[in-house]
Amino acid sequence: MSSKWPRRLAIIAFVLLLVGVMLQVDWPNHGIDENAPTNEDVSKTLFGEKGDNLSGYGLVMFFIGILLLVALLGGIFLAKEEEK
Repeated sequence: MSSKWPRRLAIIAFVLLLVGVMLQVDWPNHGIDENAPTNEDVSKTLFGEKGDNLSGYGLVMFFIGILLLVALLGGIFLAKEEEK
């Protein structure tokens, strides 16, 4: 029964350390940041301005998605065991 005391003390020390660290962190305010990007800013960055199909990253992201899909299918194909 005396072997449980070191474990309990270690747990209490860990909890106190965790609480101490959490109290020392400078947590951000929950107010609205005026400089934060909006959904409209993100969509303009990804897909370009209205009527402008050449700016933005939408087409690049589409090709990267296709490339990752092909790589995933190739990995599955290579991982399959051959039956004899």
